[in-house]
Amino acid sequence: MTPTVSPARSHDIAVGTALTGHHLVTVQDTEAFHALCAVASVVPLTGTAPGSVPPAQLASVALRMCEQLLAPWTARGDLVAVHGTQRLRMERAVGVGEPLVSRAVVRSVRPLGAGTATEVSVVFTTDDDSPVAESVSLLVHSARPAAGQAPTAARPAMPPTAPEGAQCSSYTVTRELVRRYAEISGDHNPIHLSPQAARAGGFEDLIAHGMLTFALVAHHVAAAVGETACSDLLLRFSRPLTVPAEGAALTVRGLPAADGSHAVTAVDGAGLLVAGGRAALRTPRPE
Repeated sequence: MTPTVSPARSHDIAVGTALTGHHLVTVQDTEAFHALCAVASVVPLTGTAPGSVPPAQLASVALRMCEQLLAPWTARGDLVAVHGTQRLRMERAVGVGEPLVSRAVVRSVRPLGAGTATEVSVVFTTDDDSPVAESVSLLVHSARPAAGQAPTAARPAMPPTAPEGAQCSSYTVTRELVRRYAEISGDHNPIHLSPQAARAGGFEDLIAHGMLTFALVAHHVAAAVGETACSDLLLRFSRPLTVPAEGAALTVRGLPAADGSHAVTAVDGAGLLVAGGRAALRTPRPE
């Protein structure tokens, strides 16, 4: 699933900097991705589309493009990267083994607190330029904390009661699951694999990939409405999901809205909000 890419035009990350890639997700890739989410789920997952690439898997491919595009600027040992937002818009389902072309472009670069927020769009098309999907990632890079500086503790909270009518899915995220996601996605950032590296980056403990949370939210939506029914999934990450040695609980809740979309939230075992957003559904075509 590693993309073949052309070199970036510039090592200065400026708006408009671009990278082109070519991708082909294999049956083995898709089976491994589905198996990963199935291991995390308390109940069997439903709603997936056989023969199609899971949308969240396509988003993880896009994120790797973002990271390769930004690498000449961000591959410094004194920077820590976290996910701010992730959005995926699907024009149609992608078939397993279908060749795709991607173009990653820096859309904006701006200061955010003590760090820098960079928004990157990755557009997937077929060889004949037919649109397939667009992924938009907001990535925040900040300086590592000074040596010996204690990480900021998360404020305590009681698990809130799910709103009436909400559909809930429960997941267990273990360090082994995080390691497996790193292998599948190609994202081997040490903050996801080493408690020591995570603490050096200012976190309480090893943290799960934001895209692993995105994948579990996407599978919750698939179970609720079907994988091909969701045309747009947007998540804003509030805090990383900390994964101690005993693992972490993640509860995803979806609440249908009047316009047919679903408001989605993901909370950890302490009831702290990890991510929230919305899933828009595809409008049925008239017969």
